[in-house]
Amino acid sequence: MKRSEDFSLRNVGGQDILVPLGAKVLDMNALITLNATGRIVWELLAQDRSLEYLVTEVVKEFDIDEDSARGDVQAFLNELGRLGLLKT
Repeated sequence: MKRSEDFSLRNVGGQDILVPLGAKVLDMNALITLNATGRIVWELLAQDRSLEYLVTEVVKEFDIDEDSARGDVQAFLNELGRLGLLKT
């Protein structure tokens, strides 16, 4: 899976947010704020990545157990998918 190119990551006032671009501006009525895990995963999704790769990288970055990382990453990916921010 890979992130949609219709959104750009910006840091505004110390908050990481995804900003819709082009036609997506009309489709979205809210900004998407990312936490540290979300930011890392979003950046990694610039290239096609598997769930396992994302989980491994989150474990390395945050020194958490694999099950917790998998749950967090999967929940984030589910939300990105629901919002149309992923290409599969």
